[in-house]
Amino acid sequence: MAQRNLFVLTVIVLVLAYGLCRWLTQGRFGNLLIAIRDDEARVRFSGYNPTSFKTLVFAISGALAGIAGALYTVQSGIVSPQYMAIAFSIEMVIWVAVGGRGTLVGAIIGAVIVNWAGSLLSEQFPEIWLFFQGAMFLFVVTLLPQGLVGWFQEQWATKFRSVLGKPIPVSTYPRLETDPEVARERENLSN
Repeated sequence: MAQRNLFVLTVIVLVLAYGLCRWLTQGRFGNLLIAIRDDEARVRFSGYNPTSFKTLVFAISGALAGIAGALYTVQSGIVSPQYMAIAFSIEMVIWVAVGGRGTLVGAIIGAVIVNWAGSLLSEQFPEIWLFFQGAMFLFVVTLLPQGLVGWFQEQWATKFRSVLGKPIPVSTYPRLETDPEVARERENLSN
């Protein structure tokens, strides 16, 4: 009963953390974080102080990591120095790579898939299951560089949008021929 309650608490905290991260990455703050990632010097020349934004994001990520560590400790029942090894940091990179870089839901999906596969494979192949995990990472990096979420967005979401008759979003600024504002300006100039 207690284990189930801890699982429910973990899911609630996950949903709240996802909501917080989603709220932070949407809008102007998220755009500023992307601008800092892409060209910090330009952001500094625009009048912003990137250091304060990076400090805030680091503090939020540290708080989320602390909450996650506390929940992991309660659920696993023990935490030893073995859990501070580099392998656990690498495993988190594998979660993001499998799920999809640049997406919040990709990290969640990747964590579920990698941990499920690790649990399944470590029971079946206790001595060599880490090789399977490495192979999964190499497979994703070489064949699905955007992860499962990126692959789904590329392959299926665009087809689904075209079936519905909706325009396919572009990741960069649209060409001038397809920009609706430019088309309106041309129409106004021709009248």
